[in-house]
Amino acid sequence: MTYTEKKERSYRFMLALRMGFPIFLMSIIALYALFSQPYSTLASLIILALLLFAMAVYFLFFLINQSSHEHITEPVAQTFTPEYFFTRFNNWTGRKIGTLAMISIDNLAGINERYGVKNGDDVLKAAAAQINNFFNEKEIKKLPLCRYKGGDFILFLAGEKEKNSVLIELFLAKHDESLVNEIEVKLSAVLLDTKHIKQPQEIVTRLYELQYANKEKKAFTDHDEIIPHELEKSVLEALEARRYSIALQTICCDKTPMSEVSFKLVNEKGVLMHQSRFIPFLNRIGKIREHESNILEQTVRLASENTMLYVVNVFSVTLRNGLFFQHALELLQRYPDAKNKVIIMLDEKEYCPRIKRFKEQVAQYRAVGYKIALDKYGVNHTTMMYLKEIEVDFVRFDPLYTRHIKEEKYQNIIQGLNVSAHLCGAATWISMIEDEESDKIVQGLKINYRQGNFHGKITVKE
Repeated sequence: MTYTEKKERSYRFMLALRMGFPIFLMSIIALYALFSQPYSTLASLIILALLLFAMAVYFLFFLINQSSHEHITEPVAQTFTPEYFFTRFNNWTGRKIGTLAMISIDNLAGINERYGVKNGDDVLKAAAAQINNFFNEKEIKKLPLCRYKGGDFILFLAGEKEKNSVLIELFLAKHDESLVNEIEVKLSAVLLDTKHIKQPQEIVTRLYELQYANKEKKAFTDHDEIIPHELEKSVLEALEARRYSIALQTICCDKTPMSEVSFKLVNEKGVLMHQSRFIPFLNRIGKIREHESNILEQTVRLASENTMLYVVNVFSVTLRNGLFFQHALELLQRYPDAKNKVIIMLDEKEYCPRIKRFKEQVAQYRAVGYKIALDKYGVNHTTMMYLKEIEVDFVRFDPLYTRHIKEEKYQNIIQGLNVSAHLCGAATWISMIEDEESDKIVQGLKINYRQGNFHGKITVKE
């Protein structure tokens, strides 16, 4: 029996005791009052018995009703509910540092869709059992574990994350890709200690930020030691003051040269803040449009000063915002020399359901003087769909192809994708070119633009 199940049983027992004790106490008092009187009759005894029976029935139904509302475990995986878990969180930590780890079933949505929700529930039960069994083997008998939502399990471990990261690594090594009833289950994990973050909601938010960031980096630890409220204050101050560090990387081609622009916020001490830290925060507080309006304005200003093309990354959801389009239009009116020299790069994982409207919006940007590019060509399915639906100017190959550029099969795929993009009216480019041999192969494949340290390293402009 797991720790959560034992706690559930003891909780039920205490709930029953809490409800039954008043009945027992009232019965004793009533009987004492009845028999202590000199003139007790059989009728009064029967009336008292009926009253006690009615009270017992009432409390019994009250207990049943109350127990349906008061529960500490959820029914599927038999783990703690998030409410109970975080209610007890402060008791578990006390004044000591604890670690929260989030172990996620990455493909749960696909399992539910392909195998059905019942099999998905079986996978959740199996995952909870794997977690409990693993930590039991490591002599952690009382493991607080809750299913926060979907396939995300949060567990509490005593001590700092450096101490517990080894356990999480071992768990992933053992169960990273396991089979449950011949269903492939993929797990990932992130962890965070309470050294700098104390509030449960802040911890959960940060865990999900780490999960999102680490899906790209294939890591599971948080090496950033910035205290959250200090970081948030620095981000807001930097955004208001428009303190940005601008970095450029040259993109080589046979026609007009290009340069990709990247931006990082700078705090009051002159320290750079990475996008993985401030972008999620800006999304939460609704400031992402303001941030991307700022970086677009600086890119337009750069483009107006010379003949080079400049590439800037913008979220698709921002691009679809009418206020952002109005600002983009005003910028080109203010800096007319920047027309047709700013390339807005899009990288969207989810296909836009209102594709007709999105197509019209992209056409509006192109009509007023912006160029549009799609990123991660050849890997991101959404990019492939947009290429056939929307008129764009450029597509950039995913770095996966550059890493394997010297392999014949990858060259064949690149050649086919390159021809397809050209037939759709888009120029192509590839990044991360690091040596002369790779550069010659890319030129032979007739890709229009080449980017990487071989052609120019990233340089800081400001």
